[in-house]
Amino acid sequence: MRTNRMTERIQLISYDPGRTPDGVPVDDVMTTHLTLWAEVPKVPIREVVDPQTKLGTRRDSPVFLVRFLTAEEIQPTWRVLWRGQEYEITGVDPDYQRRDITTITAKARSVTNGSKDNG
Repeated sequence: MRTNRMTERIQLISYDPGRTPDGVPVDDVMTTHLTLWAEVPKVPIREVVDPQTKLGTRRDSPVFLVRFLTAEEIQPTWRVLWRGQEYEITGVDPDYQRRDITTITAKARSVTNGSKDNG
């Protein structure tokens, strides 16, 4: 296992309905499931053109390598929080043969007007 290359700290999070301390129901309460050391070997940056506005934007799509065995099984509906940026998980690829690393592919989530993008 390449633990000496795992130098980046990431969090695996999700958003679920919840309640305030006063008992008021609220949407999108962030839950942190795991905090892991990860290797980030590459961060491909792609140009994406919005068909309506014809404007191009850059999207980064990092790959995270984490330990195979974690306290919880990594869910594809979770998100990765890395260096203050949220990434949507696009793939989880555990190495069942060697049982040493799991590869998580992700893409940057776009944020508009300070609100979260739900898709």
